[in-house]
Amino acid sequence: MYEQANVDIQLFEVSNSPRSVRALNDGFFDADIGKILSSIKHHENIIYVPTPIAIVGLYLICREGIICNETILDDEHNIIVSRFSKEMLTNIMPIKAEIAQILSQQKIDEMFKIDRVNYSLIADDVTVGATNFQDKYDTVLVSQEPYYHILHKKHADKIPKLDQALKFVLAEQSILPL
Repeated sequence: MYEQANVDIQLFEVSNSPRSVRALNDGFFDADIGKILSSIKHHENIIYVPTPIAIVGLYLICREGIICNETILDDEHNIIVSRFSKEMLTNIMPIKAEIAQILSQQKIDEMFKIDRVNYSLIADDVTVGATNFQDKYDTVLVSQEPYYHILHKKHADKIPKLDQALKFVLAEQSILPL
């Protein structure tokens, strides 16, 4: 998108966390590849390119042989591991279950393999739909939202150019969501 818009950028990899969103809001970063709008709604300095990059689903992943439906989220006795904090997840939907945040998806996968956890919440593009998990575990789509490229508001002037470039890139790749 940036190449198509003829805008030079420098990429940095950071962990997906509430701190990265706050850092963007505070102007330490200029942009983030993407977020759902519910995760940035309380950040007055963050704006977004209006064309969504994708549609992201929040999936409940369950070990086989146990109950696997949305009622798991409503039971405060359940422990769900996720790369996301409870704060991030409850911005998306109400969750009463305990959330244990583990930033490494690899560690979460290992915990599933040795039966240390029963449930996890992951985010994935709905066009692929948690395919890394569907062969091994039961999965339930519990929420879905558009995923947008976000920027600090000091770059508001770039939004029209980036939006046009994003539409071109998505159409070229035949993945224009919605």
